[in-house]
Amino acid sequence: MGDMGERELLAIIFTDAVGSTTQTAQDEDKSLSMLMADLDFIRNEAGVRGGSVLKNTGDGLLISFKSAVDAVECALAIQKSFQSRPKGSGFQHKIGVHIGDVIKKDGDIYGAGVNTASRLTDQCRPGGICLSSTLFELTKQKSEIGQLKLKDFLLQNTEPPILAYQSFEGDFGRKEKTVKKDGEKPITYKKSQLIYAGLSALLIAGVFAFVLKKRDLPTNPINNGKLYGFEYKSGAADGLKSTPNGAPILWTLENKTDVSLELRWYDLAGRPKVSDNLNTELSRLGPGGEFHGKTCQGHAFGLFDAEKQTMLGSVRFLSGDRLSLVAEKYGEKIVLEPKYLRLANEGDALAQAQLSESYWESGRLPRNNNEALRWAKMSLEQGHADGMCMMAALLDSGSGIKQNANHALELWQKAAALGHPWAFARLGDRYLNGYGGLEKNYEEAVRWLTQAADRGNHWAMLNLGKCYENGWGVNKSAENPDSKDAKDRLEELQRRVSDLQKGPVGP
Repeated sequence: MGDMGERELLAIIFTDAVGSTTQTAQDEDKSLSMLMADLDFIRNEAGVRGGSVLKNTGDGLLISFKSAVDAVECALAIQKSFQSRPKGSGFQHKIGVHIGDVIKKDGDIYGAGVNTASRLTDQCRPGGICLSSTLFELTKQKSEIGQLKLKDFLLQNTEPPILAYQSFEGDFGRKEKTVKKDGEKPITYKKSQLIYAGLSALLIAGVFAFVLKKRDLPTNPINNGKLYGFEYKSGAADGLKSTPNGAPILWTLENKTDVSLELRWYDLAGRPKVSDNLNTELSRLGPGGEFHGKTCQGHAFGLFDAEKQTMLGSVRFLSGDRLSLVAEKYGEKIVLEPKYLRLANEGDALAQAQLSESYWESGRLPRNNNEALRWAKMSLEQGHADGMCMMAALLDSGSGIKQNANHALELWQKAAALGHPWAFARLGDRYLNGYGGLEKNYEEAVRWLTQAADRGNHWAMLNLGKCYENGWGVNKSAENPDSKDAKDRLEELQRRVSDLQKGPVGP
């Protein structure tokens, strides 16, 4: 990327020694000696796991890893060791861990991924680990982190706020599960006992699922889908509250049930509010009806049966944009599901490509390139143009798969042959800048960008506007005052871009 540096997907650790400034002011020699020993230990733990220490922040370190699992294992090893030593022999440390796209330049790293890791450290408890949900999902099956008791929360001051997990001090290294009743000694279950109990539970669950059959809840209901930008719970919800508002979310709700639905907005104190414009349309969202709305992150709603006035469940919007929800009925329960996820699981190629894009862009979901690749492949195997575009984008960026610009070009060309605007735009950009297997050719760039812009591609409009402003592949309007066509085209593009940036207005 030249002067801008090189982009790379990395796991990132930030550490911070708690109270080091205060203790240094009281006893500088002792405090600095303990801090240097702690940081040397952290460097060693990172080094043996392939980590690279990029920066000393004074009372902590910035470390990068190629492997997400190595980063998490390093954080666990550090906290295990520090918690096992005698009290007062060193500092407590906070550790934030994240995985994200960063820019590498001059031995340092920059970007949103680094900022997120830093904010995770700020929110971490002394002696604990705080990690993003993206990293947790990647490592929970391959690391001890999946065995720990974690508390989830929304990390603020990010756009949008992301789901994160916080460990509890002293949890590290626990191998057994214990149950304790009042007045009794803890009962410790061995691993073999837990296995037998788990097998028994699975057998019972299997029989129960067989009895429930088709109309009942699926074996893996999406009724707690925090990863999908919302949280839904079936049944009555006492004390339902909205949280402090975040960024606005455009959303839709499609009623696929046989009952009329009603949503009631709950305020910060847990009291239902009568909205000026929201509940008017939702008060009678009959079967097959669909609502288009705009709300804020953190808003909570109670879902009611409009006829019986009984509460069916509650939903809270957490993050993302353009959330499309479907209300489904399983037995007597109403469950809200993300529409595109539901369709993707049913084999819809377009929904699979949309799900892939959500994982890749991390607008609606936490970034997960492996999931983006998995769903893109499913869509591509069905020959869908959106699947071709998503796979091409992943190959271009090296996200979840080895970078391969030539293979990406083939897919962009195939998708363009099917008339996909995104493919037109990407081919235009290749010709405009001369990369990805194509030499710079302004005339070809304008041809492809025009096709994309005519089909509403925002990004193509911006690039095509640059071509008209600079006279790349067209008559430059500034040098040709009589070229009314060029002027009109530029003004039209600027107006369309402005309209798109404003976006739809909520009810």
